[in-house]
Amino acid sequence: MESEQDIRQALAQQLESRAVYLLSMREHGRKELANKLIQKIAGVEDYPGLVDFVLDKCAENNWLSDERYIETYVRQAMEKGQGPYKIRQTLRQRTHREDLIEAYLAMEDSDWADLAKEALLKKYGESAHSLERKEQARRMRFLQSRGFSQSQIWKALN
Repeated sequence: MESEQDIRQALAQQLESRAVYLLSMREHGRKELANKLIQKIAGVEDYPGLVDFVLDKCAENNWLSDERYIETYVRQAMEKGQGPYKIRQTLRQRTHREDLIEAYLAMEDSDWADLAKEALLKKYGESAHSLERKEQARRMRFLQSRGFSQSQIWKALN
């Protein structure tokens, strides 16, 4: 019969294999990866600290990096035309590193407004000047859903 230590070691190996597999597909935040491992590997909750042990090992080997994940995610989200509020909300669900989130989202309001203007042009094609109120409201809601602030939206529309 297997000892408690053998079961723990086998479970740690299974967790590490799954973590490496997931990280080979794309970058993950530590919090996001922990949640995925807990959901996929049965019996993990019986061994407190085991997931953290495996994630620490992944971080030591530089397979897991919240900074690299945040940098990549912010760049990709900005390319999709997402604003700072939406990006921040998503990252808070996937990592605990509030300091890195704020550092990578630290841009001038006018830069975010330029990004909002690009999102408008991509979706609607023409300039937003002299629109009917109904159409202007529709575009404002679009930019709000993308995560831009009111000041950024007004700058983009004017």
